[in-house]
Amino acid sequence: MNRARPGDALWLGGGGALLASAFLHWVRRGTGSRLRGHELVDTLVALGGDVPGLSSARLTVLWYLVPAMGAASWIVFGLAGVDSRAARIVAGIAAVTTGITLVGFARLAELRDLGLGAWTAAAGAATLVGATFVVARGRAQ
Repeated sequence: MNRARPGDALWLGGGGALLASAFLHWVRRGTGSRLRGHELVDTLVALGGDVPGLSSARLTVLWYLVPAMGAASWIVFGLAGVDSRAARIVAGIAAVTTGITLVGFARLAELRDLGLGAWTAAAGAATLVGATFVVARGRAQ
């Protein structure tokens, strides 16, 4: 079996997970559990939450970049493929962006209160990174 197929499937799934995270709740209970995007960040910050080095505007931009990286991953898939340098760059940026956003939300809303959206985004970013390794390993053999 060609290793490009599993890598392609992982890549598309990871990008889809990043996109889907925008429509899922990032906080599953407590304050802000019914909000998304800038409304969620503004509410959590207004209640006294803070993230050192991240203003509410920066965290909001990072939150919007997470699904944007999912869309970018699909564009890269169509233009260059999973085995390209562009794919590795997008996977790296998605992982860093999602990680910073996840840490920011964990600081504002407690780690145990993070919802399905946050964990879906984390799984999506990890899947993108994993897909680049599956394809790279397939090329090396």
